[in-house]
Amino acid sequence: MQRRAFLASLGVIAASAASLSALPIDSANAQRRPDNRPGTWDFLGEQKVNFGVDHDVIRVGRKDGKFRAIKLRVADNDIEILDLKVIYANGAPDDIRVRQKMRKNSETRTIDLKGNTRIIREIQMTYRSRPSFRGRATIQVYGLH
Repeated sequence: MQRRAFLASLGVIAASAASLSALPIDSANAQRRPDNRPGTWDFLGEQKVNFGVDHDVIRVGRKDGKFRAIKLRVADNDIEILDLKVIYANGAPDDIRVRQKMRKNSETRTIDLKGNTRIIREIQMTYRSRPSFRGRATIQVYGLH
């Protein structure tokens, strides 16, 4: 009798586990997807940055297609990326707080965009750099199709 009760409870546990695995992934977990997912990274533009706190814009446009994520790379010098604002084709903004100090030749995590795939009009960047003998940094932006 105890064996039947034990086997019945195992069946309930298995059914519960199966129903939990069918639940959708929440947006916090969606940000942690690995970078090796299928798709193509396209170069969207770059900007030489000035010293101190500054704000620059990289214009993208409809011709470049739809993207589901972006990534920034830093070359030539260290920089701190403060915030990004992605403006979509319909004018809707996506404010992304980055707050990441980056060494030269490093890149940000993959930053998922709101929605499925979106046309990007422009990417506004706010950053802080400091003068050094190595010169100005360059920020490069890539988009994932």
